[in-house]
Amino acid sequence: MSVAVTQSQKNQCVLVEYLDAGKLKPAVQLREQERHIAVLDADGRERLAAKDLVLLRHPDRPCDRDNAPKVIAEFTAEREPLARELDLDLLWEVVQEQGRSFTASELAELFFGRRSGAAVSVMLEALLADRLFFVRRHMEFQVRPRDQVDRLRVQHERIRARSNDYRRTQRLLRDLISGGATPAADDTAPLVDELRRYLQNPFTRSRDIAAMLLQAAPDIEPAEAAYEILDRLAAAPEGGRFAVIGGVRIEFSQAALAQARAASPPARPLADRFAIAIDDDDTVEVDDAISAELLQGGAVCVRVHIALVADFVARGGPIDDEAATRATTVYLPEMTARMLPDPISCGSASLLEGAERPVLTTEVVLSPVGEIVESKLYPERIRIAKRLSYQDADSLLTGGADGDPLRALLARLHIATDTLRDRRRIRGAVLVTRREPKVKVRDGHIEIKVLDNASPSRLLVAELMVLSNSVAARYAATHAIPIIYRVQPDSGADYAAQRPRLSLHPDLHAGMGIDCYAQLSSPLRRYADLVLQRQLVAALAASGAPPYSSEELLKVLAGAEAADAAGRDLERRAKRYWILKHLEQTAPDRPLTAIATRDGATAELLDYAVRGTLFGAPNLADGTPVTVQLSRIDPLRGRLSLDYLGPADSAHRGSS
Repeated sequence: MSVAVTQSQKNQCVLVEYLDAGKLKPAVQLREQERHIAVLDADGRERLAAKDLVLLRHPDRPCDRDNAPKVIAEFTAEREPLARELDLDLLWEVVQEQGRSFTASELAELFFGRRSGAAVSVMLEALLADRLFFVRRHMEFQVRPRDQVDRLRVQHERIRARSNDYRRTQRLLRDLISGGATPAADDTAPLVDELRRYLQNPFTRSRDIAAMLLQAAPDIEPAEAAYEILDRLAAAPEGGRFAVIGGVRIEFSQAALAQARAASPPARPLADRFAIAIDDDDTVEVDDAISAELLQGGAVCVRVHIALVADFVARGGPIDDEAATRATTVYLPEMTARMLPDPISCGSASLLEGAERPVLTTEVVLSPVGEIVESKLYPERIRIAKRLSYQDADSLLTGGADGDPLRALLARLHIATDTLRDRRRIRGAVLVTRREPKVKVRDGHIEIKVLDNASPSRLLVAELMVLSNSVAARYAATHAIPIIYRVQPDSGADYAAQRPRLSLHPDLHAGMGIDCYAQLSSPLRRYADLVLQRQLVAALAASGAPPYSSEELLKVLAGAEAADAAGRDLERRAKRYWILKHLEQTAPDRPLTAIATRDGATAELLDYAVRGTLFGAPNLADGTPVTVQLSRIDPLRGRLSLDYLGPADSAHRGSS
């Protein structure tokens, strides 16, 4: 496509674009006069246009007087999707560090990947109208520096806030958020387009749209407000509410999928272990398995087997790039967005029943009183003899048949982990186990299940993961392997409210009651764990320098920590929203059983593991069963208020 800024040309019957009321207007040039050209507009009218207002010519589009309306219509239709796609804010972010001028053609190629006539036309018109990101110098456009753009944003926001259109949009947004009458589709179409564009790319969301949403609904996160408005207009994007709100990456690149399908781990020696995996019954990313055996004198040899994901995902390449960007698997009620492609995370690396898998094993010999007598770390290959759900494991612990090897294994581990936990408690560990809601949303149906993290098998597995992590951390410290430790000094503060920090140096983790700790037990689901696993595997193989320097580790893990925290926050918000939505639909007037917390200022609903503000209650000891009723519920804002009805009727304590 030949597109050029106009020069003195004698082309006849060529598609041109000239400035009309500040916008580029397509027309067919019929003839040329001294200072004007005669053009035929889309409506078939002939008129004169000044030569110096003709900015673009498209000589490769054949046209004449008869087909002029068709050529103009086709060109206009080609421009429309490009105009919707163009985001000058994003383009400016990409080029603002280059500090040079660009032509419209260059910028069109940068943004759209081509210099077609329609692409250049859309780009030029946007640049001519822009007063924020670029400065026009003849027919080139200079990038404004960031501090200047920031100042202009403030000025533009003040001006726009005073405009009639802006005030109308604000009223519309407030009406929609508050549940007012839905306007006609024609009145909301531009808003729908704006909000869908805003949600499409979480990394370049318009600050202007965010400010507009915050002004309309200051107590709602802008992306949630945008989704809620679209949902009420029956125009919500596909992909699940909180996946869209959080900008969660779901699909993997074809390169990553191809690499995942072809992944072939190195050979590892097969060990004869009776290893079992314990997890939720619907878990498909199984990170860990366990085995144990009794030794003479009452000692026990405990082994924790962690999926050796480093054998499948080397540093660099399509899978690792995706995993580093995602940083964690995000579990949302509507869907799961995995850190690694399914062929690895749910297949070849997952510790599935009956499968032989490479693992990184932490082997610990514990004395009868729970002291670590000996420990080692090594890669191997094992066969997973059995997969149990937590419910299955609890049943075996409390009532399995004598002589059952599964029950014998669990009994040995139960005694060992109880002893380990008691020793940590004596050292000052804060052992908090909260009931946790598990929420699924399928085809609009909300399912809620409350997990008891204090059940015997959950405590057993959790304690073994703590043991494995601490032993691996101590191994790294002893052998000077660079890893990132989690430390929490003994400051006398409330450890439950004080987050541990990352450190290049081993130190006390007071809240865990452990003198050296790192997190490596979930490499299928956390990128930070995978990175540290690579460090240990390389050291164990004595294969030269570790893959990451200390500085690289800190940078990688700090980014992964931030993404992991954002993922957990999104999961928490999503669970609370759907639980409140379920309560709003099913329990507006019926009594519910709850447990008093914070001396009766709040309460946790027994069957939902969700907390709300409690009104009308006397001073109550924490854990007191009470009967409550919904007072006020707002899923969008996460608000739940409960009215105190009285002590819990014993008939209601088991169910709400």
